[in-house]
Amino acid sequence: MRILFLSPVLPHAQVVSGMINVYQRIKLLSRMGHEVGLACFTKPEDQSYLPALRPLLYEFEMLPQPSQNYYLRLDWFDRIFNPLPQEFRRAFHPAMQRLVGQMVDRSHYDVVIAEFTIMGQYLYRNPWLSAVRRVISCHSCLSAASRKAFRMRPYTPEALARRLVWDRLNRYEFELYRSADLVLTLTAEERMELLRHDPDLRVGVVPYGVDVDFYKPHPSRPAEEAIVYTGYFAQEPNRDAFNWFIRMVWPGLKARHPQLKFYVVGQGATPDMLDAARRDPNLVITGAVDDVSPYLNRARVYVCPIRLGSGFRGKVLQAMAAGIPVVATTLAAEGIPAQTGHNILLADTPHTMGESINLLLQDGGLRRTIAANARDMVVRRFAWKQCVDRLDLMLRGMSVKHVPVPL
Repeated sequence: MRILFLSPVLPHAQVVSGMINVYQRIKLLSRMGHEVGLACFTKPEDQSYLPALRPLLYEFEMLPQPSQNYYLRLDWFDRIFNPLPQEFRRAFHPAMQRLVGQMVDRSHYDVVIAEFTIMGQYLYRNPWLSAVRRVISCHSCLSAASRKAFRMRPYTPEALARRLVWDRLNRYEFELYRSADLVLTLTAEERMELLRHDPDLRVGVVPYGVDVDFYKPHPSRPAEEAIVYTGYFAQEPNRDAFNWFIRMVWPGLKARHPQLKFYVVGQGATPDMLDAARRDPNLVITGAVDDVSPYLNRARVYVCPIRLGSGFRGKVLQAMAAGIPVVATTLAAEGIPAQTGHNILLADTPHTMGESINLLLQDGGLRRTIAANARDMVVRRFAWKQCVDRLDLMLRGMSVKHVPVPL
């Protein structure tokens, strides 16, 4: 098959975000013999990643990321009543509409996959786009995530603003899904969320994967007493998780373990996060890194205190594959066959999370047991090839009436 991917940023392997999922899909589908094209937005600093990506591609087109200046100038009336919700406007560029249409016409693609819902707008009401099979890969349902956010903090100005525009976002998002031949989700829970809203949607599940050969247990764990959290902190769920953990859990842990280090790994740290690190020598914010493995390998526990958003957290799989026991909220473990006390410890309150981390820090035998069980589950269920094989099956099945939906 000839498959065109649309991506909001350049996918590559050295990233702590869902973009590594896009990169692995492109790489493995290409190795299976598919001809894979890519159209994406890029930044100047992406140039160093192009040599590894270009050999995988049948063709490659890129545009500069859309300017945010126009969005920043919009007044509240326009933000509320503009038919295109702000989540989509931030990724909109008329040149991308034309480019997608031109690539489909000249290269005769069998299917176009819009990675992330915001890129689905280039498959929906695009006057330049000819008839082609259209797939929207929903990494997170935007309207569902927005609803969770204003329910979590109902009286903040941001939550009230979200509530004002939520109906428009929800309506537009599901019109976009209905226009697609197939919608992909990362978890069965997200699939059910979409089907509750519209039972007629064609929705398949293709989970996030992990490189189980790259992320593997370190032969000898360092003696340092440390915990770690990885993420892309430009995204609200990760910022909220950090702020909640630092405020509600971290002080109690430090009181019990004065030498404990907390490594926060990934780009997008806010000034408030950096200020917290300057005030606390035990809190280390690394910024962007090419490889999270050294930080995973030095930690005794991986924490994922996510309270907002939806979708799959591939970073949890990375930690499990690396042989680190995980303490996470139920939401953070969505899509993973999590059995608390067996392959993970689930904790949705500050007290439970603090006690769970403390238990693992103190009990080396329990750490090793949970880590080994988690690693075994990840190898069996979430190796990248198994996940991309599911995607390949669905793409080949699009020509028949019912798309296979492995769960």
